[in-house]
Amino acid sequence: MRRAGWGLAGLAALVGVVLAIPLGAGRLGVAQLVSFRAGIAVASGTAALGVVALSLVLPRPARTAAIPLVVALALGGAAQVGVLVARSSAPEPEAHGGESHVVLSFNTLGRARPDTLAALVREQGADVVVLPETSAATADATAAILADEGIAMQVRTAPSVDAFVDGVALLVSPAVGDYPDAEILPMRHGALRVTAQDRPTIVAVHPVSPSSVGSMATWRTESRAAADACTENPGAIVAGDFNATLDHPALQHLGSCVDAADAVGRSTSGTWPASAPTWLATPIDHVLVDGRAWRVLDFDVLPATGGSDHRPIVATIERR
Repeated sequence: MRRAGWGLAGLAALVGVVLAIPLGAGRLGVAQLVSFRAGIAVASGTAALGVVALSLVLPRPARTAAIPLVVALALGGAAQVGVLVARSSAPEPEAHGGESHVVLSFNTLGRARPDTLAALVREQGADVVVLPETSAATADATAAILADEGIAMQVRTAPSVDAFVDGVALLVSPAVGDYPDAEILPMRHGALRVTAQDRPTIVAVHPVSPSSVGSMATWRTESRAAADACTENPGAIVAGDFNATLDHPALQHLGSCVDAADAVGRSTSGTWPASAPTWLATPIDHVLVDGRAWRVLDFDVLPATGGSDHRPIVATIERR
């Protein structure tokens, strides 16, 4: 029984480490696990209660041996709650009256109709719109509807390598700048960068998801490239479906860049899947900005719309 106790203690320690600290967050299994901190907290607490309930009907030695596992599960769940609470607090941002822009990002899953997208852009007053998994035809039709309403938008698109996934579209208001050309960036599901003299560099991204053994290396490379698009371009605005959270390697070290949601204490609000409540969903859609050039004033995860499995996100940023 002593051996069983030590075995359970070792198992408990292992579970505690995996649940409390996202070691190996770039590896298959762990990468998916750390995406859902709230779910881990709920599962850990539920498992701890289950072990306690089960131990009540077991002999006393077995109950004693189960204590380390209960403690580890409880601590693991508490650690997740602690991180979530810490990420939900941030100083109240203060506007200074400088140049400001509203950045909207929405992975449409190729399902949202142009009229739905146009209404979303209009309602949010967005002047930078990043649309992963959106065809060029849908982007053009959305811009046409907005133009009929007196809202001008430049449209730039990047194709996807995979036929079953639409590419990335970017709509930019002339109020942000005049962007005559787009540079296509090497991401399987599409990415592009637009630049203009004395205007912010804007990058629309969609790294592949870490959905299989074969996709992990590409995911690590592309998600890192998405973050680098901010750190390597002074004054940049980078948005899209990163398929990564702040716990994944690509977004752990952003240098001078900031995650808009994290800057205002909203980084625990998840965007995928849209069928789950935001507190349980994973926050994989992001707006990154160069913190030396931009101050984040607001960030929000919007209600599910358009039949997509992602929720839209919107950030308001102000020039420093």
